[in-house]
Amino acid sequence: MADAHRDIQPVHYTAESKQWLPGPSQDRAGEHMPSFIHVVSWNVDCMRPEPDLRLDAALSYIQHQVFKCRTNRRRPEPCSILLQGVLTTAFNTILNNKWVQNFFVVIPSTTDAWPKLARYGTVTLLSRSLRITKSTTIHFSCSESQHHAIFVDVKLSGLLDIAQAPASSKSVVTLRIANTHLDPLPDGAPIREKQLKLVADALIQDGLFGGVVGGDFNAVSLNDSELVESVGLWDAWSGDDEGGFTWGYQPPSPLTPGRLDKLVYTPRPGFFVDTPKKIAVGKKYGQLTRRRWISDHYALLTKVQCVYFASDASDCDPSDHGHIQQGLREQRNIETCSLDHPLVSHSPPRSKYIIPLHPGTNSRSRRKPWKRLLRMKSSSPSVEHHFDGTRTH
Repeated sequence: MADAHRDIQPVHYTAESKQWLPGPSQDRAGEHMPSFIHVVSWNVDCMRPEPDLRLDAALSYIQHQVFKCRTNRRRPEPCSILLQGVLTTAFNTILNNKWVQNFFVVIPSTTDAWPKLARYGTVTLLSRSLRITKSTTIHFSCSESQHHAIFVDVKLSGLLDIAQAPASSKSVVTLRIANTHLDPLPDGAPIREKQLKLVADALIQDGLFGGVVGGDFNAVSLNDSELVESVGLWDAWSGDDEGGFTWGYQPPSPLTPGRLDKLVYTPRPGFFVDTPKKIAVGKKYGQLTRRRWISDHYALLTKVQCVYFASDASDCDPSDHGHIQQGLREQRNIETCSLDHPLVSHSPPRSKYIIPLHPGTNSRSRRKPWKRLLRMKSSSPSVEHHFDGTRTH
């Protein structure tokens, strides 16, 4: 079973029984299927003392400052919270969190789903407003640190205006969200390549509209800068590497700071991933006279949206993925612009938009649906959501 996908059990909390029960129970926030999802990724640090207090502070920060949920009864927007470095001894801190109990499905249900000798692992929290269809894990046989990956499939509406046009079976798409922690140290680069290739292969499969993976990539060697594209994925970060550094400042490290944490995705037409924002910068917990860092890592926040075009779907075959990816890569730095989603609530100024190419056709003949999208004007006022403002280093 090495490197094979294993089914893992999600759990949801019921107030009636005051227990966590198996299964991805959905708590529908409204009659419409969400068309987007926010993704938070954070290594909460397995090395420092007081893991329970730090993990509780991390969840409180995400609740109150990222999603602006002032009480435990306030529902967040559709989201996935990807945690790495969760100690086995701190796992129950997640299950005991009232906000998590009210609004999230937790995957896995127990640390028994991690590799046998693992002292820490990854945990994925999914909004109960999302429809979960599958959850699996891979235990990396090549890992010297007992690392693994978690995969969750969720259904999203591929329609921009879900309020006016109910989702049909064709416009409902499947997004696969992966959460991973790759092996550390400079000499672990060949192992990281094998691990990320396993993750990439799981994200590029028939039946999926797209895939996104967040986590601690431990990108500490020169070879790591080319690793993402070498396995067929794209890095959602745009800009210089130093501007995206997520480790080395909390506290200041004698080692070189780096962009250890990443959000990457499968390139394909209609799949949008916003440039990640660094959050949890400078965040501490504890008494005023005894403040400590929540984690030595910054967290990342992005938004993912799938846009389904029936005219494109009829022409696009899963086997064309490699050709589409090649065409997209050729255009990556010359034909990008900001996509202002007209009918959704959050449009950061640096949303990533790439015009798709189709193999064997003139690129301009394929752009009409996308040009229409860019020309669309909002028919209703947009709602702005202000996330916690942070400084970059």
